[in-house]
Amino acid sequence: MRVLYAFTRTAFHSAFIYRIHFWIRLVSIFIMMYANYSLWSILYRQVPDAFGMDLERMTTYGVLGILLMSFVDVATNTSWYIAEQVRLGTLELDLMKPLDFIFHMFCLNLGEFVLLLVTNGLPGLLFAYLFLGFRPPVSPQAGFAFLLSLSLGYVVFFGISFILGMLSIVTTDIRSYMWAFYSVVRFASGQAVPLWMFPPALAAIVAFLPFKDIYYVPMTIYIGAYEGSLTRALFSQALWAVGLILISYLIWSRVQRRITVQGG
Repeated sequence: MRVLYAFTRTAFHSAFIYRIHFWIRLVSIFIMMYANYSLWSILYRQVPDAFGMDLERMTTYGVLGILLMSFVDVATNTSWYIAEQVRLGTLELDLMKPLDFIFHMFCLNLGEFVLLLVTNGLPGLLFAYLFLGFRPPVSPQAGFAFLLSLSLGYVVFFGISFILGMLSIVTTDIRSYMWAFYSVVRFASGQAVPLWMFPPALAAIVAFLPFKDIYYVPMTIYIGAYEGSLTRALFSQALWAVGLILISYLIWSRVQRRITVQGG
């Protein structure tokens, strides 16, 4: 816990150094949430029966996707960080620290996650409740399940990001396809468009991938639209989270022998 606290405190201090960036980011989140709310409202006025649920729940889903993206997407920073350290030839400085490397990366990223949850998530939630008709969870049980599901989804995303970052040790540069990969992740996770609106064949493929556990499962639990057992959904998320972390350790044990110094 002392290590986690230290990295969280460092993340807060770093954020306050770039205050203009903080305010621009917060305002952009408000704008994206409002634009998403307006888009679904217009679509419902055109075809009110085409989306499988009422307008209030659909706009809540859309706004929640933007809100969660504002701090859950910090998990992608792990792969960017590792790739940049490899490119600069400074990854060995992290390896010299008396910490397990994966645990170090997780603590560093979790500190950023907590920071953005407080500085972006809470103000965004207040804005959504006051101006966008954002509704609370359908029940206290759904609210608790949502928080647990969101936490597991974040760990799943961290595992995916860490594994992607490991590729930079093999290829030395993954920046050319990271943007494309994370765009696919956001699409397949149901962050912008719910999976029940996907074509049946595509939805069946996505159902076997871990991406849905990042956004779709927590968001559908929140609005009361998840079909099936919540216990089974949470168990599936936990399996993916543990599995991806174990795969991360397996890959790390192999690729760390290939680390070479690039650049400075």
